[in-house]
Amino acid sequence: MMNMKQTTSIFLILLFAYCSTYSQSAKETVSAMYTFDREEEISDWLIEGEGKAYIENGKLILEPLFFPLMETLMKAGAISDDNCMKEYEPYLYAAMKAKYGNDVRNYFLVGKGEPVFMGGHFNVWNRRIRTSENFAIEFDFTPLSSAPLHMLMFCGSGLEGESVFDTSLPARYGVEDETMYDMAMYRVSFFHKSRRKANLRRAPGKIMVAQGEDVVASKDWTPTSRCRVERINGIVRFLINGKESFSYKDEQPLKGGNWGFRLMACAKGAYDNIKVITIK
Repeated sequence: MMNMKQTTSIFLILLFAYCSTYSQSAKETVSAMYTFDREEEISDWLIEGEGKAYIENGKLILEPLFFPLMETLMKAGAISDDNCMKEYEPYLYAAMKAKYGNDVRNYFLVGKGEPVFMGGHFNVWNRRIRTSENFAIEFDFTPLSSAPLHMLMFCGSGLEGESVFDTSLPARYGVEDETMYDMAMYRVSFFHKSRRKANLRRAPGKIMVAQGEDVVASKDWTPTSRCRVERINGIVRFLINGKESFSYKDEQPLKGGNWGFRLMACAKGAYDNIKVITIK
């Protein structure tokens, strides 16, 4: 049987734990929330590249412009649902060449060798909120295609710290290198049935810095997941349904900045209950 001193000690420990939890939650302030119950909410988003964003049944639907073509090809067995660029590139290039003519050159990666077609993907940036140094972004994610890949970009800026919307920055067409080498940011990629891994990359340089469990945990790829990406005192964490996927400590952390989503050409998804949280 416990004496009074032991009882008091246990009470104080429990009280301290409760106060610590309460204090931590009290430091979080919701800076923006999107439930997509109003059509006006779509005006807070800017598309770059070959995609569209629209509200349907109270959710934000992100869909590549050429998704209907990709879906038809996947259903016909002409391409797999594994986001294999070599498979779908000829079809995608032909469709974009027919649409844009010579302007399809904007979707090529030009380097030391032959130009490489990299079109068909897109970014969607939030115009309204630029995150603080310490923050979290939460959202419900429901895949609408079995094909990858979905990404969250955050702490985004030009290489000199400019807003991603700064008109002095080069135009962007949804080509990966525009964000991975010509800008600074972190990027979490998720929803990949075959690899079942979520990756964290850092730009400039497309450097892989962390990897963990994906939102796809079984053969059933359809469930909705509650995702949270947070950055607190230089530590980036990705949580899925409250469970940590990975944690990464950046010794030279990027500053707060712009954020948004990115989808590959065969992916499609619904996003809802998006929160941007400032943490102090």
